[in-house]
Amino acid sequence: MFGVGILCALVGAVGAFVLTWALSRSEASKQAHLEAPALAFVGSATLALFVLTAAFLVASSWQQRNAASDHTYQEARGLESAYAAAGALPAVQGQPVRRQLRAYVPEVAGPEWALMRRQEMSPRASRVLDQARLSAARAQGTSEEDKAAKETLTIALDTVTTARNQRSSDMRWSVPDPIFYALIATAVLVVLFPALVGINAGPRHMLVMIMLGTVLGFGVYLVSSLQHSFAPPLGVEPDAYRQTLTRFDQLDVSTPHGPGPGRTGVGHSG
Repeated sequence: MFGVGILCALVGAVGAFVLTWALSRSEASKQAHLEAPALAFVGSATLALFVLTAAFLVASSWQQRNAASDHTYQEARGLESAYAAAGALPAVQGQPVRRQLRAYVPEVAGPEWALMRRQEMSPRASRVLDQARLSAARAQGTSEEDKAAKETLTIALDTVTTARNQRSSDMRWSVPDPIFYALIATAVLVVLFPALVGINAGPRHMLVMIMLGTVLGFGVYLVSSLQHSFAPPLGVEPDAYRQTLTRFDQLDVSTPHGPGPGRTGVGHSG
């Protein structure tokens, strides 16, 4: 996906070259340098507007991405706590919950993650989590240890559900369209302005404009790639859930009941 960024930078460079070469050939452009002081101020203001818009979008998008990442790790920690608590219950009650959690994690890290890039959630993952919550609610303990384990399990599954809902909200966040369009408009204006107000097509001027177009093109790509928190190439990856499945294996080793059936692995999502 980084190749897309290079392509955007190349498009910006070529666009700047073509526009500068074409527009600087007019007589009006050649004579416009007589008003250079006033025009320089307008050009600086235009460039500053682009930089301000880009900085705002990058900062807000990166902040949202970090929040989305925090919510995924919060959900992963809740899953680990629930799995450990289920292991403290009698095997007939705890193992069904563990099997359902093992089914939930690879569903999230695989099919659901691919769906999230299209701003959709997996119905199957929701059903499996609901089944785990139902199994936990049906668990009956006679000893104080069993009751404490069930309470811990219930709290952990509530945490997982809350974090999942937050992840769904993060998935639907995107850069506001009007601001993104403003970014593109100011980028185009920054490239057009020098040629419109007076610049020749000499080697030095062309080199400066090509460099400027490259930076603007890559800047637009950077903001575009951050539009959605889970979209590649800079979106959040399901690493937290892969680590969770590894933690499940470790908990199975330390649990007297041993690992539950139906173990599945988590592959890398496409």
